[in-house]
Amino acid sequence: MNIRIIFLLCILLASVTTFAQNNNKKDKKPKKPWYEAAQPNFAKSQLGRVYANTLDFRESDVATVEKPQIIRLGDDHDVTVVFDTERLMMVAAIPARFAMFNTYRNGLGGSGNWIGPPYLFTAPKGSNEGQYKGLYQHDQKVILSYSVGTLPVLELPHVNSRTKNIITRYFEFGPSQIDQEIVIGPAENVIQLLPRHASVTLSVKDDMHVLTVKAGPGERLAAVHFFQDKVHEVDQKDFLKPSHFTRGGSRQWPETITTKGELGKAKDGFAVDTITPPFDNPYGALLFFGGHDFFSNGDAAICTMHGDVWRVSGIDDDLDELTWTRFATGMFHPLGLRVVDDQVYVTCRDQLTKLHDFNKDGAADFYEAYNHEIEIGKHVHEYATGLDTDPEGNFYFVKGNNGRQSKHDGSLIRISKDGKTFEQFATGFRWPNGSGVGPDGTITVADQQGTWVPSSKIDIVKRGGFYGYMSAHHREVEPTKADPPLCWIPHKVDNSCGGQTWVPKGVWGPLEGKMVHLSYGKCQAFLVLQENVNGIEQGGVVKLPVHFQSGAMRARFNPHDQHLYVSGLKGWQTSGAKDGCFQRIRMTKPTTTLPTGLHVHENGILVRFEQELDRELAEDPSSWSIHRWNYRWTKGYGSKDYKVSNPEEIGRDAMSVQSAKLSKDGMSVFLTVADLKPVMQMAINYDLENTDGDVMINGIYHTVHELRAKR
Repeated sequence: MNIRIIFLLCILLASVTTFAQNNNKKDKKPKKPWYEAAQPNFAKSQLGRVYANTLDFRESDVATVEKPQIIRLGDDHDVTVVFDTERLMMVAAIPARFAMFNTYRNGLGGSGNWIGPPYLFTAPKGSNEGQYKGLYQHDQKVILSYSVGTLPVLELPHVNSRTKNIITRYFEFGPSQIDQEIVIGPAENVIQLLPRHASVTLSVKDDMHVLTVKAGPGERLAAVHFFQDKVHEVDQKDFLKPSHFTRGGSRQWPETITTKGELGKAKDGFAVDTITPPFDNPYGALLFFGGHDFFSNGDAAICTMHGDVWRVSGIDDDLDELTWTRFATGMFHPLGLRVVDDQVYVTCRDQLTKLHDFNKDGAADFYEAYNHEIEIGKHVHEYATGLDTDPEGNFYFVKGNNGRQSKHDGSLIRISKDGKTFEQFATGFRWPNGSGVGPDGTITVADQQGTWVPSSKIDIVKRGGFYGYMSAHHREVEPTKADPPLCWIPHKVDNSCGGQTWVPKGVWGPLEGKMVHLSYGKCQAFLVLQENVNGIEQGGVVKLPVHFQSGAMRARFNPHDQHLYVSGLKGWQTSGAKDGCFQRIRMTKPTTTLPTGLHVHENGILVRFEQELDRELAEDPSSWSIHRWNYRWTKGYGSKDYKVSNPEEIGRDAMSVQSAKLSKDGMSVFLTVADLKPVMQMAINYDLENTDGDVMINGIYHTVHELRAKR
C-alpha cells in the first residue's frame, strides 16, 4: 500500500464501514479491519445485492457519482459494479474491493468513497440520454431498466465465479422506430460483443465504445464481455436473457422474526405502547426508522434510514405476537413512506420509489423509479424527508438544504399522482425533518433553528412561497422577507422538528380534526392550536403527555384501530435512548385536560378546555403566567430572544394578567391582558385543576400575527 493511499485512509472520518463483504480469500486485508471497531453493527449488516449511495472516487477520473446503484456480483460478492442512473452508464467495476461509506451520524452522513482506481468502465466523459426506470431483483441477479432515447433497455450485469476477470453485461432491447446509439465505456476497455441479433453492432466513436441498435419491432439481445487484460474464450451456452428475471424470484430475506410488544400505562388520558423492533436480527440490520404507513389488512410498512422496508404483522390490542419480515433493501436513505392502494411508495434521497411484489411472496421484486427528477449533491443535509398525499393523490416531500449544490435543495417537492410531473412547490427551507398534508389539502413543513432560521417553526405552505432560508430561495432576485409561519416554537421546547398529522373524524373525541406535531429532538408530540384571523393563519403548540424512545419522525393514524403510530430514529442530536422506535399512542379517556382552543383578542386571550375547571384556580390571575418576545431573522445561527418593549434588549417581557374570567360552562377562561399586539413568540403557562381535582399544568407556545376584535 503506497503512502498516498495510507494518507487518504487516515483523513477519512473516524467511522467507516463496508458495503461489499470482505470474504475473498485472496484479499490480504485483516479479517477484522480497523473500521469495524467504530461501527460494528453497520459493518456487519447484510445490506443486500444492491445499494444506493452517492459515491466519490479517489485516484480516478470518475469523480463523484451522485445517484448510483452499486451492485455486487458473483457468488462471493467479490466484484462490484457502479451504474450511474443519471448518465445511464456503468461507470466502474472493481474485483476484490469494496466501497467505504462515510458513517458520520451512524452511516447517515455525506458521500461514500472508493479507495483505489477502478479497472473497468472508467468513464469520466460520455453519457446516454434517456430515463432510468428502476431495477429488478431476482434471487442473486439484478436487472437494470432504463431507456436510451426511445429505446427500452434491460441490462443484467454478471460475473462468472470461476472467471472473475470477465464481467458480462447482458442487454435486451425493446422495439424502436429509429436507430439508437448507446455509449458503454471508454475505448481502452478490452471488450467483445456477442450479439444475438444482427441489428446490434459495436464501434468506437470519440474514444468511446458505442453499441448501435437498429430500428426494429421486436426484442434484440446482446452480450458485451469486459476483460481485465486481454480477450479470453467465453462460454456462451448459458446466455442470460434479462426479461426472464423480471417477474419475481425467491424471497431474498425469508426469515420471519417475532417480538412481543409492550402496553404502556395511562397518564393524563394517554398511553404509549411499544411495537418492539427486532434490533437483534439475523441480518445485522440497523433499525433507524424514517417513516411508516398501513396496508388495508392493518399490517404496517416501515422504512429504515439504512435502506430497508419491513412489514409488521400482528398489530392488535395486546401486541402479544408481532412478526417482522424484510420487504426491501438497498435504497438511498429512505425517510418517508406512504401506502396507496396497498402499494408501498418510499421517499429516497435520489428518487421517489414504488415497490412492486409481483409474485406476492412478501418481498419487493421491482424497485420502480416512480419519479427520478430530483437533483442532488453530496452535502450531509441532502436528506429527502416525509411523504404524504393530498386529496387528489399528489405526493409531497421536502428536500434539505445542501449549500446550493443543486437546484432543488431546501424545497418542498410535489409529484403528481401518476409520477410523471415533478414540481418545486415552495422554497426557503433549511433542514426540515418533516412535513404533512391535512385532509383538506393543507400542507405543512416544520423547520428547525439554524442560519436564517431564528427558532423552530411550523409553516403552512403555499405554492410559490418562500419560507426564510436565504441559501435556498431559488429566485432571480433575492427576497427581502419570508412568508410568516403558523407558529414559532422556542428552541428549548422543540430543538428539532419532526412531521405533522391530523386527528381523523370520529377519533380522539374533542381533539378531532386537530393537527399533531412531532419533536424529533425532544422525543415528544404536541397538539397544535390554530385560529384564522382576517384570513391569516396563526397558532401555537402544547405538549401531549407522551414520550418516545427515539426521535419522533413520522405519525400516522391506523384506520384499523384509530390509534396514532409514531416512528423515529436516533441519527443526530436527540434525547432518544434507542436507535429507532415504533410506538402507539392510545387516548384512554373520552376527554382531555389539554387546552383545545386559543383566541387572541385586542383586550385579552381566550383559552378553551374540554373539562370543567376549578373556578377558584381558573379565576386567580396568579395561576397564569404570560411572557412574549421576538426573534431576529439573520444569517446568524438562530436568534436570541428580544423584548417587545425594547427591541434592542435581549430578554422577554412579562405581561400582567389583569383578570381571569371563567365561562358559564366552566371550560373557557378569558384572560384580560393589556397592550396585546402581534408578536413572534408568546408563552402562556398555567397551573390549574379540573373539578375532579386532576392537576393541569402545561404551557402554550404560540405566535400572534393578527388580533381579533375586543370581547
